[in-house]
Amino acid sequence: MQFRLIFSGLLLFGLSSPVLAAGGGGSMNPLKPVMGTLVWTAVTFVLLLIILRRYAWGPLLGALDQRQRTIEGDIEQAKSDREEAQKLLEEHKSLVVQARRERAEALSVGQQEGERLKADILQQATEEREQRLKQTEEQVKAEIRQANDDLRATTAALAINAAEKLLGKTLDDASHRKLVEDHLAQLERS
Repeated sequence: MQFRLIFSGLLLFGLSSPVLAAGGGGSMNPLKPVMGTLVWTAVTFVLLLIILRRYAWGPLLGALDQRQRTIEGDIEQAKSDREEAQKLLEEHKSLVVQARRERAEALSVGQQEGERLKADILQQATEEREQRLKQTEEQVKAEIRQANDDLRATTAALAINAAEKLLGKTLDDASHRKLVEDHLAQLERS
């Protein structure tokens, strides 16, 4: 590659140098090379190539190499960033799936807790209703017993009053009460 470049440059300067050296004189043939000018042009061209190679091409090629490395580094960084973004996306998707699963579990637990609470409330209400019914039943039985006791006492008093009026004399209260209560008890058994 370098050889071709040097050869092309020498050929170009070699052909154009006689025209330039003549200074525009009309007697020179542009196709006939002048040997002195050709040598100096070649020497100048080679010196120019050496100077350019040492001071210009080195930094230019270094800058191009640096630019190439930077671009390759950027491409690698972009690949790395893309892979990281893909990993983050997968992680995000798994977190969304996990959140949905946890939400479903929480709903299920909430429903189960609600059903359990409903059953507890119903059971407690049933027990309370049965307890109230039992208390009411016992209260009614107590009131019936009290009414029976009151009825016996009233009946005994009425029977003693009727017997006193019939017999015309006062009877011993305790003995007559016992007699009337025994009679009432006998009536209840039959």
